[in-house]
Amino acid sequence: MFEHFKLRHIPPLFVGCSMAFGGLWPIFNPKAAMLEFGFPAYIANSSPAYPVMVSQSVRTSVLGLVMLTFYSRGKLTEVDTVMAITGIYVGIMDSYVLRVDSPGKAVFRLVSGLLIGAWGLAGLTTGYR
Repeated sequence: MFEHFKLRHIPPLFVGCSMAFGGLWPIFNPKAAMLEFGFPAYIANSSPAYPVMVSQSVRTSVLGLVMLTFYSRGKLTEVDTVMAITGIYVGIMDSYVLRVDSPGKAVFRLVSGLLIGAWGLAGLTTGYR
């Protein structure tokens, strides 16, 4: 898996692992995951919202696993593609959802999502051959 490793692969590996394993947190503690995400307590305390948080987080885990699988197969262009699409789209949508109740987290998610997306758009994982 790491025979093609370069230092420039650290950010996508970090993103992939964060998505793959961080997306599992709501399965074990949906309330804490919702609070950390930035949802206000009145939403995080609502047990009917827990299955929604779990189901969306599992999808995030799948994207992380896709990135790690592509990386392990040396498909670095595909890793960049997943980073570009996921980073930009999720960053924008997360910030939109959090803008009222958690403006600080909304800005953080927007900026980090756009940076992740920019990394992918620039093809920095693939690099020059």
